[in-house]
Amino acid sequence: MTRDRSDRGAVLVQVAIAILVLTAMATFVVDHGIQWVSRGQAQNAADAGALSGAIARAYDELTSPPASNGKTYFSATGAALANNVWTLAPTAQVSWACPAGVAGSCVRVDVYRNGEFGSTPLPTLFGKLLNISSQGVKATATARVASGNATNCMRPFAIADKWIEKQPPVDRFNRWKSQGGGVVQLTPSDDYVPPSASSSGSGFRLPDDFGYEETLKSGNPNSGSDPITPGWFLPVRLPDGNGGYVSGGSDFRNAIGNCIGNPVAIDEYLPLESGVMSGPTQQGVTDLIAKDPGASWDLANKRIAGTCVPGCAPVSPRVVPITVFDIDEFQWRREGGDWTSAWKTYPANPCPTGGKCVRVANILGFFVDHMSGGDVIGYLTSYPGEFVLDAPSVGGGAAFLMKIQLVR
Repeated sequence: MTRDRSDRGAVLVQVAIAILVLTAMATFVVDHGIQWVSRGQAQNAADAGALSGAIARAYDELTSPPASNGKTYFSATGAALANNVWTLAPTAQVSWACPAGVAGSCVRVDVYRNGEFGSTPLPTLFGKLLNISSQGVKATATARVASGNATNCMRPFAIADKWIEKQPPVDRFNRWKSQGGGVVQLTPSDDYVPPSASSSGSGFRLPDDFGYEETLKSGNPNSGSDPITPGWFLPVRLPDGNGGYVSGGSDFRNAIGNCIGNPVAIDEYLPLESGVMSGPTQQGVTDLIAKDPGASWDLANKRIAGTCVPGCAPVSPRVVPITVFDIDEFQWRREGGDWTSAWKTYPANPCPTGGKCVRVANILGFFVDHMSGGDVIGYLTSYPGEFVLDAPSVGGGAAFLMKIQLVR
């Protein structure tokens, strides 16, 4: 005898299985979606922290490594924590190690929302039905401060680099003198070592000269006997972007007050102006100061106070790049009246317009404070730079041009 089989209750089993499958799918789709979105937010927070920290390390805190509670640390953590990860601020850990194979001054930021280092884990919505109460993400980013070797906002001042005193009088570079129709080296002679990729040389360097008050004293490009003294500068002509160079008082004034937008790199030769340019210097500096009139140099903290930044520009318009020229080559050429012969490893006929010129040995940042008579008074600082592949770089201690790179 067979009994009739009932299908009653079979659908409950199917519904139960379906609910389990749907819950698992919802957990994967919704909760994994939370994790996926949060992962991108965490990476944004890490990137922001690393870049902000590297900027602070380049321009605000030059000690290496930075202090554990200094400007770089607080800039990095502040930028990271300002970026919420799924509605809440993450936890950020800051360190200074560079990744393997990367050289330079680095800032690494690790961001957590997974329960580590006191961070709050990410929530789950459907995962709780499967006894999964939380989930987490973390992200890391490293930015470094690299040395730039060019700028497209050069101002037309070329100042004498620093040297090692050995020949009196003090504060006057003496290495070469004309004699018998030629040039001879003095004994003893002052020494000048230009910066290179492996050395900061005898010239300006960081952090020693950061915030140093420098007086730019106008030199006469037509004189054969003007003494080369600290701060002595020559007026130079800058590239016009069409294969030539700007020239004359109006162009010189404009080149002081404005970024001309054409690159100048280390080891490049710049032709000299034909005159002292006293009037255009005064006018150009006045134009420049008017772009950020409230700015001043804070001597105690070695920073700019009262600036219009960031409303007017990313960097105060009164911070400008200026050329440091190779005084050894210049004096040798001037004493011999020879602007065409090869110099050491540099080629013959270096001057691009055929007259007198100087070689760019380094590039400094310079905060233009005021004028005193015909002198331009300001303070040495770092400056955002560019990197040109076919131009040399200078050693880290001499590099005032800073380039921020996200390396990981």
